[in-house]
Amino acid sequence: MNQGLLNFTCAVILATLLGWLLYVGRPVLVPIAFGIIATYVVFGLADLLRRIPVLGARLRAGLRHAIAATLMLFTVYLSVDLLLADKDRLMALAPKYEATLLALLTKLAALLHIETEASWAAIRRDLLASVNVQAVITTTLSSVSSLLATIIVVLLYATFFLIEHAKFRRKLVKFSGESMQIITVIDEINSKIGVYLAMKSLLGAILAIVSWICMRFVGLEFAELWAVLIAFLNFIPYAGSWISVIVPTLLAALQFGQWNEALVLFMSLTLANFVVGHLLDPWLMGGSLNLSPAVILMSLAMWSSIWGIAGAFLAVPITVGLIIAFCAFDSTRRFALLLTNDD
Repeated sequence: MNQGLLNFTCAVILATLLGWLLYVGRPVLVPIAFGIIATYVVFGLADLLRRIPVLGARLRAGLRHAIAATLMLFTVYLSVDLLLADKDRLMALAPKYEATLLALLTKLAALLHIETEASWAAIRRDLLASVNVQAVITTTLSSVSSLLATIIVVLLYATFFLIEHAKFRRKLVKFSGESMQIITVIDEINSKIGVYLAMKSLLGAILAIVSWICMRFVGLEFAELWAVLIAFLNFIPYAGSWISVIVPTLLAALQFGQWNEALVLFMSLTLANFVVGHLLDPWLMGGSLNLSPAVILMSLAMWSSIWGIAGAFLAVPITVGLIIAFCAFDSTRRFALLLTNDD
């Protein structure tokens, strides 16, 4: 048999088996992956603190890591607290949102001159049966307890990773037989992913503050909660920006029963996402990841299909780590070139 065909067949079988294992093991692997990501965020933020002029050089490494971990814990606490505080209020407002949705549909029917059609009553009934706002909110909030349990597990993993990282690095050096190539690869992966996640956290915080101002300006309810969610959505490439604009716009339409405030919010959030995503992001990142947009979309689709929403958050860091690992070895360097944005 042709050796190239044999290698290709083995690679396909190995990739299929690995994908199946990742899918089956997602209840265990996803919290571990997020624990690793949280550790990267802490180290990345600590590195950003070190770069602060004058003050950064005076902060000891332990203090920088403590400040970074405190900031991350505060963000998690704020997110959970807002979700729990607004849960009952969201349920109470669900009937109001349903009534507003019906009014908007009636206006749309009048605009399209179909309100007198015999089929309109059936269309309205079927649509409201399939789009039940209260049912959607109830289903979403029913998973809050499992979400809280997952967050606790992730924080426990992150705590142990932070405590054990120095010891684990020494073990890895011994395991690799003092191979400087392996150590260099690991250090480069840690550096790039840490800086990426820290920068994304900073940009997410900026976008959340600006979005909160826009939402408060039009009087959108739960503006604080949506602002925190927008900060997390900033980690999802492309799709996160669309969701952070479209969902608050639709909620504004449901709240006010007209499109004036919703259109103002849509334009302001679109402008905020454009400035952060197309001006601040390239300026701060400097194209350091060097990922092809097509590769980002494909990795987003692949990891989302394996791990769901969690995969969408983890797609870029995992892809960056794979590219750096591929670049380190001659046999896989050509595959890394296919994934980058270089010609």
